[in-house]
Amino acid sequence: MRTLLTAALVAASPAIASADVTIRFIANEGVHISDGETGVLIDALTWNSYDGTYALPSDEARTAMINGEAPYDDVVALLFTHIHGDHSDPAAAVEFLNAQTGAIVAASSQITDAMRNNETALADGADQRMIPVELSASEPGPWPLPGYEFIEGAWLFHREGIDNITWHVEIGGVSILHLGDTQPQASFPVWADTEFDVILYPYWFAQTPEGVAFLDSRPEARAIAFHIPAAATPLTIRAGLGERDYLFGEGSEVVIETE
Repeated sequence: MRTLLTAALVAASPAIASADVTIRFIANEGVHISDGETGVLIDALTWNSYDGTYALPSDEARTAMINGEAPYDDVVALLFTHIHGDHSDPAAAVEFLNAQTGAIVAASSQITDAMRNNETALADGADQRMIPVELSASEPGPWPLPGYEFIEGAWLFHREGIDNITWHVEIGGVSILHLGDTQPQASFPVWADTEFDVILYPYWFAQTPEGVAFLDSRPEARAIAFHIPAAATPLTIRAGLGERDYLFGEGSEVVIETE
C-alpha cells in the first residue's frame, strides 16, 4: 500500500501523466482500474438495467471493452462480483474472451457455468482462460487469483443463493477493494488483515449504521460510493450521501497519485 498524495474526481479526459492509478467509471458498479500499463475490469460488462433502474455501458464502451480498444487496451482480467444482470453479462464475457486471447475472466461458478451455457460459443482455448471462483460462506477466502498475484477475491453475503465475490486489486502500489453488492456490516473478518487505499462500496452503506461503522473503521481508505440509480441527480445524490465521494456517469474518473 502506498501513501496517497492526491485523489481527485475528474471529468473524462486523457490520463494525467503523473497519476499512478486511474479508476474509470463505466456504469452501476463497473470500473476499469489501470496504471497505464496493466488494467482490470470489474462488473463492467452488464446487460440488465432492471427496467431502467441502473445504468448500462454505452454501446461504444461495450464494444471497446470487448475488443480491447483504448482506454481498455491494457486489460488482463475481467472480474465479476455476482450473477445479477446489472453486474455481469455471461454472453459478453464470452465475446471478450474470444476477442482477447491474452485475457482471462474470473467469477463465481454461477457465472462461468452461464458462460458455457449460452448462445455465444467459446472459441478454441477460451475455456482455459475462464476461472471459476469456488468460494462460499464456509470457505470465504481471501483467495489469490492463480497467476495474477495482484488480485484476490473473497466471498461476502449479498442474498441467499447468490455468490458475491468481493475483489481486492493492488495496482501501482494502490490497494483497492470492490465490495460488489455486499450487505453492510460493521466489520468484515475476511478482509480484516488487508489494508486499503480505496474502498468502492454500494451507496446504501452510507445510509445504514452498520455500513457507516465499517467505513469509519477504515479512516485510512478513501471510500467511494457507486451503484447509484440511473435517474439520480447531483441534488438527490448529495441528499443521500452528504459530502461523501461517489462515482456516477460513464467516463468519470478517480485519479490517484502516489509517491
